[in-house]
Amino acid sequence: MKNTTAPTRSTARILVAVFAALAALAVLAATLVASPPAQAATAPMSTVASVIPRQSIWTYHHAAAAPPSNWKTVAPSWPTGRAPFGKGVRLGPVGTMIPAPSTSPLSAYFRKSFTLTSDLPEWMWLNTWADDGIVVWVNGVEVGRKNAPAGQVGQNSYATQAPSTDSAKSSPVTFTIPSSVLREGGNTIAVQVLFNWRRTPNVSFDAHLVRKDTITTTPPVTPVPEVPEVPEGPEVKPPSGGDVAGWGAPTWRDEFSHVDPSTGAPAVDATKWNVRGRDDLGLLFDAAVVERDQVSTDDSGILHIRADWLPQAEKRPAAQSGPTDLWHTTGYLDQRRLQTGDVAMSQRYGRWEIRAKTPTGENSRGSLAAFWLRNSQSGEIDIMEAWGRGGTMPAEYDTWLRDTAATTVHTKTDGTGRKSVWRHREQGAATVPWDGFHVYAFELTPTYAATFVDGVEVMRVTPATYPDLWDPNYFGTPLHMRLNLHVGPSATYWGLPDPARRSLTQDLDFQVDYVRVWSYDGN
Repeated sequence: MKNTTAPTRSTARILVAVFAALAALAVLAATLVASPPAQAATAPMSTVASVIPRQSIWTYHHAAAAPPSNWKTVAPSWPTGRAPFGKGVRLGPVGTMIPAPSTSPLSAYFRKSFTLTSDLPEWMWLNTWADDGIVVWVNGVEVGRKNAPAGQVGQNSYATQAPSTDSAKSSPVTFTIPSSVLREGGNTIAVQVLFNWRRTPNVSFDAHLVRKDTITTTPPVTPVPEVPEVPEGPEVKPPSGGDVAGWGAPTWRDEFSHVDPSTGAPAVDATKWNVRGRDDLGLLFDAAVVERDQVSTDDSGILHIRADWLPQAEKRPAAQSGPTDLWHTTGYLDQRRLQTGDVAMSQRYGRWEIRAKTPTGENSRGSLAAFWLRNSQSGEIDIMEAWGRGGTMPAEYDTWLRDTAATTVHTKTDGTGRKSVWRHREQGAATVPWDGFHVYAFELTPTYAATFVDGVEVMRVTPATYPDLWDPNYFGTPLHMRLNLHVGPSATYWGLPDPARRSLTQDLDFQVDYVRVWSYDGN
């Protein structure tokens, strides 16, 4: 009689292969799993694309007379202007100043159309701010409001709050647009900005519309090679996710699965990261302007830091150094100033790890995705910098920017300090940064520092071989994390984006699956 309780030889081979593959993935093994999957599997991939960028052209209405009753769905003959729109003082950059009628109304109105193909997005979101209040409709259906009264709003409705322009911009609003209100062909966004009082000194408006899609691909089927039979033994279970040999489980992590309780939409966890804007960061030495709505998370748990072309360049003030023409907006996160004089998480020693997909490879000229550490002194550790490329680069840089990322250590970043660069491919990394998601890790202890790419150690130094990392003048205080996507800043370093050849700089989207941290316990 056949024994129905014992596994067959074929079943045993399959179980061995499955557990071997799972275990290899969980510990990020340095060698590739020898046996590919026995069956083709679908691989979902989320894509996020800008539909209406900031600083776009909108039609607008700001007059004593109310707009037509059907203004949300039928286009009136309104003037056009470029966002940001504003009225008042200390507004920051303004594309169009809203006229001030003799009889000041309580609202300003804005409309913009966009077109969708039959391939409708799974969902969209609109990033904007409320200064003072705001209500948004898509195709005549309300999708959200902030600082606005309940019920129907009209020409004489007051905003319920009166935030300053700076305060409104520092707390952007995200409105989720369900697919049920979208349609193939023409769509319209209608926005009413409400004032808290008729003589309100400041009003401002701009918005950024983004779509999210999931693409499913099916890899080719590859036969499974024979797996040698192994003796029976105890059940083998893969280690728990995130555990690292010698370090255990992470002591801090962000899987980017946070949901804003006020909107129900994916959002960056404000207790872990400070999303920066130019109002509190200023202009970097880049060819880009930092804006908060260039940072987002999706419902797949992926953080997106995007850099998008502007319709026209912003000019850098003459007194500042850096590229004069700023052709992009970009995103920046760090752990500073979440509270006065505080950071979300910092430590002198430990392990820091990120799984990310960088906007590098072809047609990414000018981009540099970075995961890095800073302290209250001048020390900086760039755990991962991945350069983009496109077109013809100067020969001295093209030879080492191509197909690699790097770990860089600065004692000072003002040009007076020492700098060391370990390029991952030159140090033995087996993968290129642009072909998908990769894991980058850095360990710093009192006795060594090391960098890992997909589990492969590619750099190791000690206080005897590289004393800078243990010099208390530069690295004597705790380190906190930063994430950003540089654009520029020089023609000879990693390239300036060329507005005459925009195809060389496209779809810059730095995607982060997770960030994890392990504390050093002295062992």
